[in-house]
Amino acid sequence: MIKHKLQLLGIAKTWACKTLPGWDDQMHRDLLQRHGARALPDTQRVSARSMNAMQLEASLSDYEQRGWSRMHRTHVQQGVSRVVPERIAHLVRLWGRVANAGKVQNGSRAALLRWCERQVQHSVPNLDALTVPECQRLTEALKAWMVR
Repeated sequence: MIKHKLQLLGIAKTWACKTLPGWDDQMHRDLLQRHGARALPDTQRVSARSMNAMQLEASLSDYEQRGWSRMHRTHVQQGVSRVVPERIAHLVRLWGRVANAGKVQNGSRAALLRWCERQVQHSVPNLDALTVPECQRLTEALKAWMVR
């Protein structure tokens, strides 16, 4: 869970640097420090890696109060933004959980697409190519995989 929160914090920082006027790396480190981050001995820089789950959550909440949404599911492709359907977002989340649990060696999107192709037995150039029943079947297969 901490790894996931660290990833979200990186996403929030990127959002802030692009969206909030004057936001920079030092402001991010100041925010982290306000929520309990300490300087790491090897780098002497304040780092989110020194924080526990509650401190990371407080930092994420701080970013949310500034306008960032952790549930922002807009995908930008060739300059066109679109909302990712929940069934696809759920499939990607489950794949990430399977990978974090160590049940697959490669947790990349390309590996997910290859796995989907093997399961549905046809070419899957992207997750949008899957039908709703296929997504449901794949979701159930990933859930069962996590249980085993």
